[in-house]
Amino acid sequence: MVTPTNFSKKNKVQGSFKQTLLASAIVSSLGATGVQAQNSVMEEVLVTASKREQTLQETPIAVSVVGQDTIEKAAILDINDLQVLVPSLRVNTNQTASATNFSIRGFGGGSNNVGIEPSVAVFIDGVYRSRAGAQIGDLPRLERVEVLRGPQSTLFGKNASAGVISIVTAAPSFETEGKVEAGIGNYNRKQLKGYYTTGLSETLAISASGSMNTRDGYVERLDGGTDLNERDRWNLRSQALFEPTENLSLMLIVDYSEIDENCCAVTNVFNGASAGA
Repeated sequence: MVTPTNFSKKNKVQGSFKQTLLASAIVSSLGATGVQAQNSVMEEVLVTASKREQTLQETPIAVSVVGQDTIEKAAILDINDLQVLVPSLRVNTNQTASATNFSIRGFGGGSNNVGIEPSVAVFIDGVYRSRAGAQIGDLPRLERVEVLRGPQSTLFGKNASAGVISIVTAAPSFETEGKVEAGIGNYNRKQLKGYYTTGLSETLAISASGSMNTRDGYVERLDGGTDLNERDRWNLRSQALFEPTENLSLMLIVDYSEIDENCCAVTNVFNGASAGA
């Protein structure tokens, strides 16, 4: 028989034992957290949205950054595909490929007139591309793409009142490397792209890249002409990087691109009869 006194002592012993186990578990958890924090290092994302290199956390601008690995995994070929990864970006092509317009947060040119200047500026390696024909080609080998949301005219000029798309290509490497990719698809689609980079000396590195992308049209013309919404574009790009000192870097870029497409078809789709009997 357990007396009330013994029962009280027994509860005290059990309570003390439970507190010891709980304290041990907390210490073990803190130790494991410390080891995990030492082993894992957060990747630092550098951007040039404010015209100088800063971390993404330090940049006082609403910006979305898409890195090279994400672009390759998502099979992003051009800016039109980029809107899959950047929800606030929209790309519209209604009449011709050369009149493609961009909008960010719902604001943009909103017109397919080539004579109207855009309000979303596109920069490639800091060089402004004033017309869509020089913007919508297949993207070269990239380092990252920055999409700046909201007015950016203070830093990027009058054509950036709705935002900026800044494309930063990968600089030449002093290590020799290269890559070739090929693909095929429906509607006789053929795609070929590749690059090569190497160092010529301790201070000079060069790179060359190119791509070809063709596809037959998928909208049949009733008058027997060439099918619409085809794709026929290619580009060549060469870069030279000269670094005589640690604080001086010079880059020479030469690129050429061509787009020759029958675009674009706009059709109305009806579910059933289009007019009453």
